[in-house]
Amino acid sequence: MIGNVAVRGAALAAAALCFPVYAEDSAGPYAGASLGVADVRSSGYADVDYYGFDEHHAAWKVFGGIHPIAPLGLEADYLDFGDASAGAHYSYDSASSNARAGALYAVGYLPVPLPLLDVFGKFGIARLYQETSINYPVACVPGHECAQYFGLLREDVWTTAVAYGAGVQARFANLGVRAEYERIGGNSGEPDMITVGASWNF
Repeated sequence: MIGNVAVRGAALAAAALCFPVYAEDSAGPYAGASLGVADVRSSGYADVDYYGFDEHHAAWKVFGGIHPIAPLGLEADYLDFGDASAGAHYSYDSASSNARAGALYAVGYLPVPLPLLDVFGKFGIARLYQETSINYPVACVPGHECAQYFGLLREDVWTTAVAYGAGVQARFANLGVRAEYERIGGNSGEPDMITVGASWNF
């Protein structure tokens, strides 16, 4: 009997620790923006490795969502991974890639026993657009200067892919300050970003 009472008491204590987290969560909509850095990858024009690269670039995103029940939410993001570029082989030819995406996530919140802190994971689907451009000399003879005429190759690719991420957010009344990581999967370079931003609960 005493053992059962002790077990029930421990369960109630654990629930009491978690309750403030859920009780203070906002059930209304929210919106925000973030800045950070992205890793933009490209396998080159038409997947030719000669023009492939993996570069960092400034990135930004805007987002909005709703948190209707304590452990679950829904969020829509627009992510701009920036326009990264790199030399392909010689100093006079180059490759660049611009990646951006719209994503829809299901968001899961962990019941951490801290009333002003959210720890969350995101999983969903994204529509990724990636533009790859190659600037190359039309004529070049080894050992001599290349001609001052350049050609341009361009490839635009739309991909529907899995999107996922995780983050942490501190809440101060209606204001939230968050840091998070997001990545777009698939076969189009899999760009990712780390950002810090703010949100407002309405």
